[in-house]
Amino acid sequence: MTLSEQLIEQLEELLFSDQLAEDALDYFGLHGLICASVVGPEEMPKSAISQIVFGTQPLPFNDVQLSAFDDFINTVSNTIKESLLEGREIDLPYSEEVNNDDSSHYDACIESWCAGFIEGFFYAEKKWFSRGEDITAELLLPIMALSGLFDSGEFKMIRDNEKLMSQFEEIMPDQLVDIFLFYHSD
Repeated sequence: MTLSEQLIEQLEELLFSDQLAEDALDYFGLHGLICASVVGPEEMPKSAISQIVFGTQPLPFNDVQLSAFDDFINTVSNTIKESLLEGREIDLPYSEEVNNDDSSHYDACIESWCAGFIEGFFYAEKKWFSRGEDITAELLLPIMALSGLFDSGEFKMIRDNEKLMSQFEEIMPDQLVDIFLFYHSD
């Protein structure tokens, strides 16, 4: 399943609305949030995703706009599930940015995607840790480091290691499969 240009335009109209906070998730962050919902211990309800993305209630959008948002969530969620069930890597939206000459834009896309994923983790942190804190922390370490959300001394050392950060970027698709299998296989 691919996203239509119209659906992406409708989504961007919502995400870049003046009615949202400046730190609202962008396209990459929303994709990361949905991915966390699919690969994590429990799929998040659409209302929770909306609350994380928009942060305001009632939502300042019309029914057509909200329907486009729901369509986006469904399409991305189903695409991720389909990839996992067929044994394929999840297509990450920032991988398209590799061809972009601006490496800072690519880095910002990865950081945004990872920050969105971590928002999904924070939503149900207790459930994420329910199968073992150590393993969960190990599985999430690359995403946490790439998100830029953590500034402890340990994360600073990791972020300063360009080789390690590059390895984290490279293993991300496999890491997502590992996370999915950890929570969804018996």
